[in-house]
Amino acid sequence: MSDSLKAPFLPHVKPDAISYEEVHTGVCVHIPGSAKMLFGDELVFYWGVNSSSTPILLKHVNSNSVVRVLCISYHFIECVQYGLVDLYFEVYRDQQLIGTSPALVVTVNRNSPVTPRQRQRKRNMIRRYAKKPDKNRF
Repeated sequence: MSDSLKAPFLPHVKPDAISYEEVHTGVCVHIPGSAKMLFGDELVFYWGVNSSSTPILLKHVNSNSVVRVLCISYHFIECVQYGLVDLYFEVYRDQQLIGTSPALVVTVNRNSPVTPRQRQRKRNMIRRYAKKPDKNRF
């Protein structure tokens, strides 16, 4: 693990409770910059056992920059994982490992999606037990 690399972060999602809907719609992952990163370095991102690589295309990288924003959707991922999942990245320069970020451990919940029949039943229950207006009120 490299001291200068920071863990990836999820700006719009709670890492300890990623829902089924969020992970299938797409979760944005931000890869923070580091003084060790240079233009053209290879960035390999890991979502559990899945990986994706891309070059760093920013000419000036510092610790305040975000070098990459990835949208991870389980519709397009080879091996879907639920429960605890490690997110981290590695930086390579000329096929040599420069550093590995600390892992961000996220929890991906496996809630089965609501079926149309379940949705309709819920609507019917709400209508049935909703407070009805009093006709003799006025």
